[in-house]
Amino acid sequence: MNVKELSHPARRRAAAWPTVLLLFLTLCLLAYALRVPLLTGVGRYLIVEDELQEADILFLLNGDFNTRPFYAAELYARGLAPRIVIARAEASPAERLGLLPNETDLSVAILERQGVPPTAITVLPVPGGVTSTYDEAVVLRAYVEANDIQRLILVTSAFHTRRAGWIVRQALHGLDVTVQLAAARTPDYDETNWWQSEAGQINVNNEYIKLMYYLLKYR
Repeated sequence: MNVKELSHPARRRAAAWPTVLLLFLTLCLLAYALRVPLLTGVGRYLIVEDELQEADILFLLNGDFNTRPFYAAELYARGLAPRIVIARAEASPAERLGLLPNETDLSVAILERQGVPPTAITVLPVPGGVTSTYDEAVVLRAYVEANDIQRLILVTSAFHTRRAGWIVRQALHGLDVTVQLAAARTPDYDETNWWQSEAGQINVNNEYIKLMYYLLKYR
């Protein structure tokens, strides 16, 4: 059966296929040509970086101790806050065996090595320890209420800032406190090249998954 023998609707569908294919190929070529700005936008959306002003405390989130405590120490040295506060993390199985330090203790040790005096560091005790950003935000709320904190700087990894900021602001809802976001950057990749490294791809992918989880669970 040739095209002439097809019914009128069938002939229209057959004639449309070359147009659909051409459109698809054009979109693929366009996406490839724009891949750098598109992927940069994907990474940049996750990063929220405020123009920092002096605050009552720097609240340091656990994790990524190769960047976060170093940046917190830098902000302290710049005089942006007189105190660094961190919630104690849950003990890992390796810590319970005495093989590794608690990640909070490691961050505190880095802060002190970077020149932050121990008297300017507050570790918030938590039964069992915090296990997530949400846990840390809940502990932060209690500290803010007890100490009449008016302004704080939240220090975390760059790609974690949007999610962390959203979680903390949800936890502090109803309190008269200003939250500023400080993005600790890694030297290995940023929003302009994250897709070129395995660590960057994993980080961005995980952040979008976790961001969606929190938006759906706590909206």
